Amino acid sequence: MGLLLPACSGFAQSLYPGRGLDSRYAFSDSILTPRNGILSHPGFFEESSSSTRLSLLRHPGSYSGYALATRAQAPFTYQPRPRRVNYKRASVLCTANAATLFFGFKGAMAAWGESKGAFHFKDDWKGDKLKQTDELSHFMWGYKMTQFLFGAYRWSGFSDQASHAISVFQTAFVLTMVEYPIDAHNPKQGLGVSDLVFDYAGIGLAYVKRRFERLEDFDFKVSWKSNILLSNRPMFPQTFEEFDNFIYWFTYRTRLFLPQKIVCLGLGYSAVRRGEVAKRQVFAGIGLSLPDLAALFGKKFKARAGFLEVFYPNLRIEL
Repeated sequence: MGLLLPACSGFAQSLYPGRGLDSRYAFSDSILTPRNGILSHPGFFEESSSSTRLSLLRHPGSYSGYALATRAQAPFTYQPRPRRVNYKRASVLCTANAATLFFGFKGAMAAWGESKGAFHFKDDWKGDKLKQTDELSHFMWGYKMTQFLFGAYRWSGFSDQASHAISVFQTAFVLTMVEYPIDAHNPKQGLGVSDLVFDYAGIGLAYVKRRFERLEDFDFKVSWKSNILLSNRPMFPQTFEEFDNFIYWFTYRTRLFLPQKIVCLGLGYSAVRRGEVAKRQVFAGIGLSLPDLAALFGKKFKARAGFLEVFYPNLRIEL
């Protein structure tokens, strides 16, 4: 550890015989070594804003091993190491991607039928009688898939910029494939323009939220009126009742009276049927952010519970 040496006359004379030394300066940890008779060191003096050049030409014997001490370390610039791809994790991610695409498309075709018909459009805004809950489901797929893939590629060692680009491109590619050619050639479905619009809106909002920290506490989540895990209902809804079982939430995370932000206030949207007539439903709710709840037990628990962010356990009332 360097010590501040007072600028006494003896110390000054050891460097410059017959001269005094300005007591305003404190030397940095350095060894004076010959370099064409000039010592160059960034911030050599405490009050210097640029490289200070100290001439030793006149006293060649004065720099042979004198250690000049300091009360502060020399300034430095932190340069973080560039991220490197972890190829083992990337291999796991690629395998998971392939398996998910294969079984996901297989499950979708089993639920909604195969694509063996002629290309056609569908009136998916009003013609499906779902009161736009189908569009909101497309929005949620685009939004949450982009977020999940961004985290997955970051986990694999990709940079933020690369993770953004890959997650946006992959999500857009997959959801576009769902509409064309799968739905576009499905006799029971058809290409839905509004579905694609909501797909891309979800992707775009996920990207914007990641870029602006002010949006961190706002989110979109989903809950069920009847738990699909306990009631043995399919993940991909097929009937009106199954579509109406989902509630789509816009939430805001807050502390309220707690030390941590684990509570989410929500505004929800769904539909319900009265005979053959569908009716819109709007809810107000208060619930939990599951990853932030897990964070109470440690940061590692929050990271591992990140995939639970999509779910919104809540108490709600219909408005």
